[in-house]
Amino acid sequence: MKARLLRFARAGGGTAVIAMAARVSGQFAMVAVTLVATRHLEPADFGVFAIAGALVMLARTMLYTGPFEYLLKLPHDADQRRGAGACLAATVLVALGWIALLASLGLAAPLVFKGGGVAPVILALAPSVLLGALAAFAESLMLRSGAVRRYYAITVLAEVGAGLAAIALLAAGWGLWALVLQIYARTLLMAFALGALGPRLALAMPQRGLVAEALRWSASRFGSVLVTFLANYSGDLVLGIVLSPAASGLYRAANRMVTALADMFVQPAGMLALTTLAAERARGEGEGSPGAWPRLAGLFAVLGWPALALLALFAHRVVPLALGPAWAAAAPVVAIFCVARMAALVTAVATAELIVTDRQGKVLAVQSAAALATAGLTILAAPYGAPGAAVAATLVALLAAAAMAFTALQRRDRPALAEAARLVILPLGGAFGAALAADRLFGAAAPFAALALPLACGAAGWCLATWRVVPSLRRAAALLAATPRPA
Repeated sequence: MKARLLRFARAGGGTAVIAMAARVSGQFAMVAVTLVATRHLEPADFGVFAIAGALVMLARTMLYTGPFEYLLKLPHDADQRRGAGACLAATVLVALGWIALLASLGLAAPLVFKGGGVAPVILALAPSVLLGALAAFAESLMLRSGAVRRYYAITVLAEVGAGLAAIALLAAGWGLWALVLQIYARTLLMAFALGALGPRLALAMPQRGLVAEALRWSASRFGSVLVTFLANYSGDLVLGIVLSPAASGLYRAANRMVTALADMFVQPAGMLALTTLAAERARGEGEGSPGAWPRLAGLFAVLGWPALALLALFAHRVVPLALGPAWAAAAPVVAIFCVARMAALVTAVATAELIVTDRQGKVLAVQSAAALATAGLTILAAPYGAPGAAVAATLVALLAAAAMAFTALQRRDRPALAEAARLVILPLGGAFGAALAADRLFGAAAPFAALALPLACGAAGWCLATWRVVPSLRRAAALLAATPRPA
C-alpha cells in the first residue's frame, strides 16, 4: 500500500492534492472574509461591492481566457518569443479596453444603479485590471513551463495573504474599502510572485498580425465567458439596477454561503465523475459501463443533498448566527439557493458524461440557453427582491439539470437511474425527517441548542437510513475504486 501511494504521488497525485488544497484555501478565504464583512458592513455596502466586484470579475476572467490560453498552446520553437510578445500585447489591449469600459460604467453608475456608492468603487477597482493582465501573462508562462506545483503554492499564499489583510482592515474599521484593497493585494501578490519565480523568456517586439490573430482566436472564448457571467451574476446586477445595492448584498451573501457548502460535493463530483467515466469508457472499448453516471450522481447526492436540505430547513437560524442579525432577510434566499445547488450536482455529473461521450456541443447549448433564461427571468422577478431573483436562478438551474440529465441518459442507463433514485431518497428522507421532528421538540430551546440538537438528530437519521442502502453505495463506490491509477 505504501509503495502504491508513493507511485501515485510521483505520477501526479501530489499535484492533484496541491490543486485541491489551493481551491479549498480560496474557498475558506472567501468564506472567512464574507463572515467578517457581514459583521462590519450593512447589506447595502456589501451589495455595492457585489455589483462593482462582479463587473471587475468579468474583466479579470477575460484575461484568463483567449490570449492566456493561446499562449499555453504555442509550440516551443524559435518563434515562441514573438508569439509570447503578441499574447502579452493582446492581453494588455484587452485590459485597457476593459478599464475604459469600467470607467464609463463607473461614471454612468449613478444613472444605472439605485442608491449611491457604486461609482467610486468601480472607478477604484478599474486600474486593478491592468495589474491582473500582468499577473495573467506571468501565470500563463509558469503553467506553460510545467511548474504546476509552484503555481498552486503561490495561489495558496496569495489567497490566504489577501484574505488575512482584508480581515485585518475590516477589524480596523476600513469598511467597504477593505474588500477593495483585498483585490489589489491578491493581484499584486500573484503578479510579483509569478514574475519573480516564473520562467525567464526574452520577448520580441509584437507584430500587428500576430496580435490580431491571437485576438481573433480569442473571440469565441470571450463569448463563453460572457455567457457564464450572465448565468452567475445576473441577480447581483439586475437587483442593483431595479431595487438597491442592499438587495444585491443579500443575494450575493446568500449565494456565497450556500456555495461554500455545495462546492464540497459539486466540485469533486464533476472532477471524479469525469475521470471515472473516461476510464470506464476506455475499459468498455468505447462504450463505457452502463449506468455509470447515474450511480455516481447518486453516490455524491447521498452525501450532498441531505446537507443542503438541512441548511435550507434551518436557514432562518443559521444565517443570523453566521452573518449577524442584520442579515436575517438572507435566510429565505439561502434556502432557495440550496435547491439550486442540489440541481447543480446532477448537472456536474451529467456534464461529465456528455463530455466523455463527445457531446460537449450540447453542453454549451444548454449553458447558453440557461444563461439567457437566467438573465431574462431575473429581470421579471427583480421586483420581488432577492428571493424572487433566487427563485428565477433556481428554476433555471432545475431546468438545466433536467436537460443535461435527459440528454446524457441512454436506454441502458435507465435501470441505474431508478436505483440511484432509490439510493438517494432514503438517506435524504431520514435526515430531513429526523431533523424536522427534533425541531418540533427543541425549537423553543436556546438559539444554539435549537440548532445543534435538530442537526444532530438529522445526522443520526441520515446514518440509520444510509445503513439500509449500503449495498447500492458499494456498487457506486466500486466505480471510483476501479478507476486506473497512474503506474
